[in-house]
Amino acid sequence: MRRLAVSSLLLVIALVSVSAYLRLDNSGIGCADWPDCYGRIGAADVAEPTVGSTYERLALEAQQPLSWATPVHRLVASILGLTVLAMALVSVRVKRDRLISFTLLALTVFLAWLGIYSGGLHNPAVVMGNLGGGFTMLGLLGWMTFRSAKPSSNAPASTKGWVTAALVWLAFQIMTGGLTSANFAASACQTLPDCHGSYLPGGKLSEAFDISRTHEIGPTGLAIGGSERTDIHKLHRLSALITTITALIAGFSAMQARLGWNAAIVVALVVAELGVGIAAIMTDIPIGVATAHNWLAAMLLLALLRLYALSNNRQALL
Repeated sequence: MRRLAVSSLLLVIALVSVSAYLRLDNSGIGCADWPDCYGRIGAADVAEPTVGSTYERLALEAQQPLSWATPVHRLVASILGLTVLAMALVSVRVKRDRLISFTLLALTVFLAWLGIYSGGLHNPAVVMGNLGGGFTMLGLLGWMTFRSAKPSSNAPASTKGWVTAALVWLAFQIMTGGLTSANFAASACQTLPDCHGSYLPGGKLSEAFDISRTHEIGPTGLAIGGSERTDIHKLHRLSALITTITALIAGFSAMQARLGWNAAIVVALVVAELGVGIAAIMTDIPIGVATAHNWLAAMLLLALLRLYALSNNRQALL
């Protein structure tokens, strides 16, 4: 089971990274003509050539940067589906981890259905479903991989409390990041540390949390939005501040408890994630920086899960 969990975890890490690129690229992140093309999700298709149209279209797509992302995403997702199915079958045979294995299988089927029948980026529920499902699978597989980690020293209960708090805030931060992406709000604030003169979200924040709505598309093909974009971006920044402070305290507490290199990695990832987030605003959110921001959040989640396992297993040394 652990070998299957590790294999599936590596596949999910790759899938989360490629999926982040595809989602962010299709939302207009890094567009040279920003903000004109930002959120261009409903523009009319350009007429294809009538002679050899299929060949010419495929040749044109093959020349695009990272054109391999979509087929790689599908290939990795297919392999992941097989490994998760194998985990479910093995869990029945060994009578262990059946709940978590079948939860992973259900998430895999759900994400596959969402990818086939989704309405695209104009539907916030689709964006949140993909991001939430992917990170949930990442967390479950990470826990299956790291839960038996043995600490090199006995950590105090306070360390486990801070690590737990950091995990909770990181989960909330990931959710607000998804809502920021679903509302095309990544570029809504372009000043630091304030957001165009203010820090706190306004009265339109509840609209950003409404994932049942569908973005209205204007005649130019742009997603139409209002002040809810700025509000969700501000909330994401405030949550990032709390998550950073909490995770740093958890990391330094684990370092004092001598829980090993994992504690230092948590601190390094927190600093890197904060730096990339600031760089994204200062550089008009290029696609590479935006994808790195998503990937670092995934790595931080895994690092905190392992740190939680180390602090949780402290009684094994008594």
